[in-house]
Amino acid sequence: MIDPTAFDTLSLAELEETAGELHRRIGVSLRRAGEAKADDRDDEGQSPRRRVAAYAALIEFAAATFASVAAGATPPAERYDRYPTSVVAVMYATPTIPALLSRLEQDRRLLASYARTLEARLDETHSTAWGEVTLRRVLLDIDLAEAAQCAIALERYAADLDAASV
Repeated sequence: MIDPTAFDTLSLAELEETAGELHRRIGVSLRRAGEAKADDRDDEGQSPRRRVAAYAALIEFAAATFASVAAGATPPAERYDRYPTSVVAVMYATPTIPALLSRLEQDRRLLASYARTLEARLDETHSTAWGEVTLRRVLLDIDLAEAAQCAIALERYAADLDAASV
């Protein structure tokens, strides 16, 4: 297991670049699955489309948290991104793979914009839905850990599809 604090020294630019690469990998794998297979469940019981929609909902929730801090308001205390209706709403709003990937990119950019706005404050601790944590920790969890888990699961799914078609 990788120690998450090993990434605490990444600059915001390095973090954004890494997140962009992970999102590229997500996009490649989701496109490999294609519209016909994007709703089939993987060995963990999740479809690729739902997995990406859940990740998009998470990024949107993180952006709302950062927006609250930037505005001097209390960040949301509940993880509404985890509710099935939040994920289904993202799926409904993005009915095709290109639309979903476009939304994911827009959400990544939105979160990055808030992070840049708060760059000098990323190491401040705030009461969030993730507990008392720094904004940097939230950003690292979303942009690295969660993105990597999503990318790996999608790559595994795409590889399984490739193996099955041989």
